[in-house]
Amino acid sequence: MNHLTGIPMRLLTPQICLAGMVVGAMASSVSAEAVRITGPSISIELDGGAMSGVLGGGVELFTAADLEFMQNELQADGIDTQGYVSVFLAETANGLSVVSLFDGNGTGSPLGNDSAIGFSSSSSIDADYHWNTDAGGSMNWWDLGDQTQLVDGTFEWESGITSAGFAWSNLDVGMSGTATYIDLGLDQLMPQGMFQFLRWGGTQWEVQHTADFEDASDMLTLAFKVIPSPGALGILALAGLGARRRRRH
Repeated sequence: MNHLTGIPMRLLTPQICLAGMVVGAMASSVSAEAVRITGPSISIELDGGAMSGVLGGGVELFTAADLEFMQNELQADGIDTQGYVSVFLAETANGLSVVSLFDGNGTGSPLGNDSAIGFSSSSSIDADYHWNTDAGGSMNWWDLGDQTQLVDGTFEWESGITSAGFAWSNLDVGMSGTATYIDLGLDQLMPQGMFQFLRWGGTQWEVQHTADFEDASDMLTLAFKVIPSPGALGILALAGLGARRRRRH
């Protein structure tokens, strides 16, 4: 007897059992979505993970507490955010979010900003935007028409002491955008592998890929698109294959 359903186990068909396995496997995954990121010598897909409770303050708001929480979550999994630009997909209080963290907070009293990055990013008008310029810099928002919006400006901070961040949230599968990063003074960050792209590995966050500014350039331009997670698609395909085989028998 299945104590959850009250149905004798002998009456549960293989298809029902397989469906239960699929649901269970997908439920154990934090996010059934991923983000595909492409750019110069970059073509990767990053599975999303949970960053519960952040980015819930409304449009534009990316609080200091949000920054600290994200950095602590990553550092707990052995990922150092200091000296890096960290890019990842997270399930937040405002839904799926593509996040860029600029450096990581440290200890000590700020003495003055020594790092700056120019940033420009576009996405669907249905997405929400969040930025943190507490340490310095400023951002602007533009309605480009044709259901597209743009943010651009600068982020400034003191490397190893303060940090900054940006995110598009309220995203759904199929939504896309671009992001351009411009070096305005990043000598304090990692000389190689400055950009780290993170994925949720099922039990913890992992660094999947690293990159630098384009050759002979102080700029890196990326495109992103939210897609179903390759892992979730694999589970569904396996379930469909099993069902087809049983129908043939």
